[in-house]
Amino acid sequence: MKTLLTAAWLAAAATGFCAAPFCDLSFEAASSEAARAGKIVLIDFYTTSSDPCKRLDQNTWTDAEVIQLLQKQTVALRLEADKETALAKRYKIDAYPTVLLLKPDGTEIDRLVGYLEPGMFVADFHAALEGKDSVSRARDAVMAAGTNDPGARMELGVALARKGQDAEALAEYLWCFDHGAEANPGFVRVRLSFLLAHIKNLADRYPPAGKTLEDRRDADQAKAAAGATNVPMILELVSLNNALGQKEKNLAVFDRLPAGCQARDTILVLFADQFLEARRYTDLLQGTDGTAAFNTALDRYNKMLDSTARDSPMRDQVETTMRQMTVAVGAHGFEALAGLKRNQDARNLAGQILKFDSSPATRATLAEAAKRAGNAGLAEFVKQ
Repeated sequence: MKTLLTAAWLAAAATGFCAAPFCDLSFEAASSEAARAGKIVLIDFYTTSSDPCKRLDQNTWTDAEVIQLLQKQTVALRLEADKETALAKRYKIDAYPTVLLLKPDGTEIDRLVGYLEPGMFVADFHAALEGKDSVSRARDAVMAAGTNDPGARMELGVALARKGQDAEALAEYLWCFDHGAEANPGFVRVRLSFLLAHIKNLADRYPPAGKTLEDRRDADQAKAAAGATNVPMILELVSLNNALGQKEKNLAVFDRLPAGCQARDTILVLFADQFLEARRYTDLLQGTDGTAAFNTALDRYNKMLDSTARDSPMRDQVETTMRQMTVAVGAHGFEALAGLKRNQDARNLAGQILKFDSSPATRATLAEAAKRAGNAGLAEFVKQ
């Protein structure tokens, strides 16, 4: 039955026809019908390129309980955000999928963002209609986890930002940025990746968020200028430059660090693309032929696979991700060698990379690297 429902939904989506539980109505008509029937309006804002949107289509909107719930309590619309731009702008839709729950007069009850499996969707739907919106649920999660849990507080910030409560969202984000790693050392990587991205996204519409990033970057810059070289601070500095759209400043940070400093090596590893863009090939290679960095990445790949159970549902994803990262490290060295016209070293490294992964995608990656470096001969070599 589930297979038939999924097939019917996908066929309907492909033809542009709205399958149950969705209606083929305008927003205005849906609002009028919701008022008449004593229901709410539900809008699934999606994009055709979003994998979470596709999973919502395949798993959640085809679920019998979800279909029954939506038919009973909502007038449901499924709208492509790239086409319904005015409505998406009105409700500040900036993530996909976003499922809006609205009163017939257009007042927002709640929004559910990202993929939700059927059971979670049903639970969050009922909670929202009972007055427990996403912010209330996030606050409850913080209380359950403890007020010093940076993961829970970051998610509260996300919920607040999605509701347009920007000042409150920024306060949560900044607590996580300034104190999250103290409360949970495992939050270090999240802090300079997901959390920093959330603050940057908030800054796009709320200038004080950008100012907080600038203040913290300038403080780190002053420490670096005074001679500080500790890796966490330098890594924070270059990450803040990237978030502020000023990645070119990272090369200046690198140049001020003393030779042999561990922070220099960290910048080279994490921001190799920036050195390649600047054609600073010699800096990137540091007197090597690129094989040592690739072998280190290869060893990391093998250890990661060995530590992931063969029957783990995540094994395929881990292997794919680590394989791509390993090829990328090798490609960085290959591009630097190609740029320096060290063709024999480049061929040797390419041979090792292709022994590890000879897929068309890897050959294409190496060919593009050689082209960027202005070495057409090597680009043809790796295609063979």
